[in-house]
Amino acid sequence: MRKIWLRLHRYLGLTAAMFLMLAGLTGSIIAYQQELDAWLNPDLFESPAQGQLLTTAEMLERLRGDLPQYRIVSLPLNREVGKAVRISVRPANADQPVDADELFVDPVDGKLLGGRVWGACCFERRHLIPFVYVLHYSLQLPGETGLWVMGSAAIVWLFESLIGFYLTLPKPKPHSKSLPRIRQGPQKNWLSRWAMAWRVKTGASALRMSFDLHRAGGLWLLVLMLMMSVSAISLNLRDAVFEPVVSLFSEFTPSPFDAREQRSEQAPVEAAVAFVDVLHSAATEAGKRGWGKPQASIFYNANYGIFGVGYGDNQGLGLNYLYYDGATGAYLGDYIPGSGTAADIFEAWQLPMHSGQIIGMPGRILISLSGLALVGLTITGVLIWLSKRKALRVKQRAVSSLSSAG
Repeated sequence: MRKIWLRLHRYLGLTAAMFLMLAGLTGSIIAYQQELDAWLNPDLFESPAQGQLLTTAEMLERLRGDLPQYRIVSLPLNREVGKAVRISVRPANADQPVDADELFVDPVDGKLLGGRVWGACCFERRHLIPFVYVLHYSLQLPGETGLWVMGSAAIVWLFESLIGFYLTLPKPKPHSKSLPRIRQGPQKNWLSRWAMAWRVKTGASALRMSFDLHRAGGLWLLVLMLMMSVSAISLNLRDAVFEPVVSLFSEFTPSPFDAREQRSEQAPVEAAVAFVDVLHSAATEAGKRGWGKPQASIFYNANYGIFGVGYGDNQGLGLNYLYYDGATGAYLGDYIPGSGTAADIFEAWQLPMHSGQIIGMPGRILISLSGLALVGLTITGVLIWLSKRKALRVKQRAVSSLSSAG
């Protein structure tokens, strides 16, 4: 049975090796995506104007007047002098595509500093970090193809981690009664033998070093690898795999978006309610709840016809949201990460853990290092396979030579 698991571990790993290395490398970069993006593109992220910030109502009015070809998808509300406002947009007319879906606007005078298409190819500095981000989770493949490819790689990663853990466990060592005890020598117990799997033997051959690094690295990083693989599955295959599996143990609380799932496949619907009116309604609702958190962002999802107003600082589990109907302005519900059923809470933890934001910068550094560790585990696994394959070929040639000589 152990040989079957060993072969499965080997060939699953080889099948997903390229995808896991790519995920590890790109993940180690996008752990710092905001800082890297701003460093590469100061002309977009830094605003020159000095003075009093525009109110949200004033900024919305400027955008409508100066850029009528766009409709706002999301708008940050925690603005400051010297830093551009990063706004997601969509075309006002679906038949007339625009050349950007992300705009950078000065928060003081409302002037457009620049724009880009999020995730566009390839290595020009304005597009580099968004391109790497999309490459990380979808390989830049069209539609849901890339999501399925990388989601499937995450599933392999999960099983590889579990099988690898099983293979580190020592085989049962039967006690031989046929030999005198004096010739058997001291017998190590099971834990002592397993402890060897956690160590890297120094001064060993390259093959032994690769094996020790692969085995010990997999053990020391097991919890982190399991966490990252599960969260990757939740982000790529949420509806197809993650939620159906988690639902076997706990039910999810329906959201306003679930009730409008069929509507999402229809053409986008313009909001009949103003952004500012939704913000006022949300402020009133937040006051009733005793929220001291500031309004952080607002979005309008035209496919579902739903406004969302976010509260908080996007640390820990992320923002709290209040949802409103885009046609009537009626309150639809909320999203408070860390509350609800066990399934709700488990799902809320996935993105913060995968990105490292759950514990701020230390978490992001840990995630970046885990990406490099995944690359190392994958490379050592491939090296072990290549070495054993080479040894097998040498043995087969030797057997063939003996057979010919006989």
